Amino acid sequence: MKRRMQPRQLKSLVETGHYKPEPALIADAMLQRRGVRELLTSESFMRAGRIPPAPQAGRRAA
Repeated sequence: MKRRMQPRQLKSLVETGHYKPEPALIADAMLQRRGVRELLTSESFMRAGRIPPAPQAGRRAA
């Protein structure tokens, strides 16, 4: 398993244009974050990109 890169090292690579991201590592890091997992497994996200309807309560005519 690869060790994590230090923030300063990563910043330096990005600034010089030498950073080549690995999609699998990025996806793994994103899925470790609770908010991303909840977003990707939410019912509204699973409706193939449809925007969830706004709540009807409190709506007024313009």
